[in-house]
Amino acid sequence: MSETEDKNAQDEAADSEQVADSDAQDQPLEFTEEANDELAEALREKDQFKRLAQRAQADLVNYRRRIEGEQESSRLRNQQRVVLKFADVIDQLDVAMNSEGIETADAGWLEGITAIQKNFVNALTSEGFERFECVGEQFDPRKHEALLSSPTADHEPNTVITELRPGYMRNDEVVRPAQVQIAVEPPEDS
Repeated sequence: MSETEDKNAQDEAADSEQVADSDAQDQPLEFTEEANDELAEALREKDQFKRLAQRAQADLVNYRRRIEGEQESSRLRNQQRVVLKFADVIDQLDVAMNSEGIETADAGWLEGITAIQKNFVNALTSEGFERFECVGEQFDPRKHEALLSSPTADHEPNTVITELRPGYMRNDEVVRPAQVQIAVEPPEDS
């Protein structure tokens, strides 16, 4: 066989394969019953794995949110803890400023202590912590901590009559309840 004849034979074989391939593409592939079952099972598994991956991704997103929330909550608790220590210093300065014999203290020293107290109060205020007044209000266990009660007819029962330690709020949330003395109804004399 010559080279030309061999090339012609190869071309004819390639042409017949192309015709066979185009005929096969025009007709749908027929699978056996077993192959159809395997394909259906593979598709079910693919859907199952897809749902599993989506669920795992959603769990990861929820976990991240929860951790971020816990970190923010921890940060706020630590900040409040520090602020409450400053509030205790302010309370002690208040007691010192209202103590007996303060009138005899050196005026310069007194001005210095007053300036320090104002700086502490301003530092708390700049962080969003505000002192709240409660004398004359109805007792609210969310805002007040009743340490003393006094029978009196001058005030309605459950009214705050004295603030023993001021309370602080931040963003309308009580950070430290005020310690108070409340009025109670006097006992009836028989």
